[in-house]
Amino acid sequence: MRPYFTPSGAVVLIPIRLPVVNVGQDLFSIVARGLRERKLKVERGDILAVASKVVSLSEGQVVALDTVRASKSAQKLAKKMNMNIQLAALVTREADRVFGGVNGFLLTLKNNILTANAGVDLKNSPPGTATLWPEKPDRSAYVLRKELERRYRIKIGVMIVDSRVTPLRLGTTGLAVGLSGFYPIADDRGKPDLYGRRIRVTQLNIADDLAAAAHTLMGEAHEKVGAVIIKNAPVKMGESTNSGPVKLAFTRCLVTRGLCMDK
Repeated sequence: MRPYFTPSGAVVLIPIRLPVVNVGQDLFSIVARGLRERKLKVERGDILAVASKVVSLSEGQVVALDTVRASKSAQKLAKKMNMNIQLAALVTREADRVFGGVNGFLLTLKNNILTANAGVDLKNSPPGTATLWPEKPDRSAYVLRKELERRYRIKIGVMIVDSRVTPLRLGTTGLAVGLSGFYPIADDRGKPDLYGRRIRVTQLNIADDLAAAAHTLMGEAHEKVGAVIIKNAPVKMGESTNSGPVKLAFTRCLVTRGLCMDK
């Protein structure tokens, strides 16, 4: 059954400013400090959205660029796309597949997500380094959720948020690269539309909708909003949940299959 809004009908997002995160810092301690210093608390049914870079830094997913050795193919790709050579080498190493790109960026497949540069980012990474995506985002969300639930004796959801681009749209929006504690999809199949016709295929990706809302507050520059509390989200909570249900096989995706179909 698809969940309903709370009686108030309002989904509320509360930004949590965090200090600059050092490599290897404990993630729960970082979040707990942010909550404590701003006199905020997570409550039963809340979703805590955490920026992927905060998670990556805490997990040590940071690479010193001067340690990266670039192959000849990576050097050639970097020249073609006008990219930093070490960055291009890291992207090709991290990507499950590289499709091409534009000036400064490669279009890649990573963890069955179509994304720029396989999640490798120089922005807001310590000087001379690049930050990677968390190695296992769903696991990261699960571990943080269980610690928060243990400490605060509540049931909540957690998701790891990064930015993404949308085909033929300018600018970035939010993406849930990992999650735990709530069902990410609301299924409308079989329900009637306004005119009584049965809906055949529509499913709502609530996780990415919420990630986009949280990303609006997180920003991409020096805002330091490393986490966002989402209250009254229209989700169903669940213990054994992750980001798997939102992912499509390459051959089932409208964009990828449509672009690759025989002419």
